[in-house]
Amino acid sequence: DGDGDGDGDDYIDADKLVDWREFRMNLARTVTSSGKNNWSSQKKKSISKENEVLLRIQSESLAEECMAGVWAHEVSHPEVGGLVIRMPLEVEVYRSKKIPSAGEELRNFIKKGEKVELWYRKAHTLCEKEIQKITAYAENGQIDASKISEVSNEFLQMYLDNQETWQEVCLVVDRNNSGGTASALVLNRPMAYKLTENLGLLILEGVLNDEKSPRSCVSVDMLMEAFGEECAVYVGGPDAQGESATLLHGFKDLPGAVEIAPGCNIFIGGIDHAIKGVKDGKYKPLDFRFFIGKHEFKNRQLDKQCILGKYQPIACSRPVVLKQCISLPTPLYYEVMELCGGELERISLLEQKKRNEDVYVEFAVDEDIDELYDELGGQSIFDDDDEDDLIL
Repeated sequence: DGDGDGDGDDYIDADKLVDWREFRMNLARTVTSSGKNNWSSQKKKSISKENEVLLRIQSESLAEECMAGVWAHEVSHPEVGGLVIRMPLEVEVYRSKKIPSAGEELRNFIKKGEKVELWYRKAHTLCEKEIQKITAYAENGQIDASKISEVSNEFLQMYLDNQETWQEVCLVVDRNNSGGTASALVLNRPMAYKLTENLGLLILEGVLNDEKSPRSCVSVDMLMEAFGEECAVYVGGPDAQGESATLLHGFKDLPGAVEIAPGCNIFIGGIDHAIKGVKDGKYKPLDFRFFIGKHEFKNRQLDKQCILGKYQPIACSRPVVLKQCISLPTPLYYEVMELCGGELERISLLEQKKRNEDVYVEFAVDEDIDELYDELGGQSIFDDDDEDDLIL
């Protein structure tokens, strides 16, 4: 109205940001940056009916949110409250062309606008050739890095890193643009489903018991009373594993909880009141997720790794982040990629097909997505050592 002091123009209603995310999601569903349709015109209620049934058992409210329309789509850069997912080695090589010899060969053989199935197969062939070159130097199961070329050494490091972070789905919980730092929690590395006293102590106080691990007002006995028989604990990443656990949930009214980004309705913290709420019957134990450790990025590493094709930034609806990832019939990794549609959906199907057959097959170039689904029996097929199964 012109009577303000000028600060009014800078005010942003956090609640409106939810609408902004929905608006951007609808825009992304309609048109990609290339002008081509990327998603179907309708929201997907789920990718896996089996996952949907499991979610309804664990959380009726989250299941209802999913039924209203769960979504995910690619974004250009990592954002707090969004995901970054680890891309397959073939995709990393294709996108970054980081390896001089393989990258040059890939550029020579891949034509502009080539179908995913074709460049994926070519990228795999190049990876396989490089692995064969490296293993040829192995003696007694060991590889002397000094004997292989600089190109092969670089590829070996890329391969090993890919194995260590295989199919990670990470929630970005902090990002400082000016400082170039970020942190993220790996959502799909379950560690335990029940508590022990030692695990409870780790959750509350960490291993180091130093200034970085804030002391809780509750005891291990109180934690065990609330979560002893049912508690979802995850390995959040390789860094800060000696600190107290991060509590993730979706309860705005929980005292001590902090929203990780305005309007996302995803919260961390408030463990004291979470314990009290579970004991009083207000919450269920599986309404909460505990994460030991996290990924910490410095010097804009996360942004660089996204540019190089290691990670793909994704925006998604709240239930994708908050639901449990314990023995999911369809792993979260595939679910997120298939929700995104387009190229990521096709990559997901190819990865499942490769894993299903345990070998790289000659993918038919003209194979469409419906035929790929048919080959998978209409759903994803996974073995007993899936990443969403318990570690302990």
